[in-house]
Amino acid sequence: MIIREMILKDVPAVALIEQECFSMPWSEKSFCDSISREDTIFLVCEEELTDCGTHSPKERGGRIVGYIGMYLSFEEGEITNVAVSSSYRKRGYGQRLIQAAKDKAADRNIKSILLEVRKSNASAVSLYRRNGFEQVGIRKNFYERPAEDAIIMKVGI
Repeated sequence: MIIREMILKDVPAVALIEQECFSMPWSEKSFCDSISREDTIFLVCEEELTDCGTHSPKERGGRIVGYIGMYLSFEEGEITNVAVSSSYRKRGYGQRLIQAAKDKAADRNIKSILLEVRKSNASAVSLYRRNGFEQVGIRKNFYERPAEDAIIMKVGI
């Protein structure tokens, strides 16, 4: 797997994963606007293609199977979205995306990262806990479609 910065040509594939995973998905324009900003980190995870070495990595490309986005403000990051296509879950992609985002944030002098997650999303909560995030609060009725509380989680880096 390859983790790299999201670029404009990635946006259609990322938007498809977003639609698959979220009831109120971001638009392609939202992703384009976000990746053009200096105060963000947006990464994609590519599944490496096997081609017996006949092409350079730049020529090969791979299928985008997940992504993560984070906004930065002073010494704090806020993860806006993390998603892995359903057919690629439970393979470590989410873990690698979170670690890569934490590493990139640390390189930019970020000291802590916050996120919100649906209270019912047990697999995501478990993933975040494995990555050092702890619950620091609840946002009542944060989500729509369906209405649900969000767990606020934070990690120091």
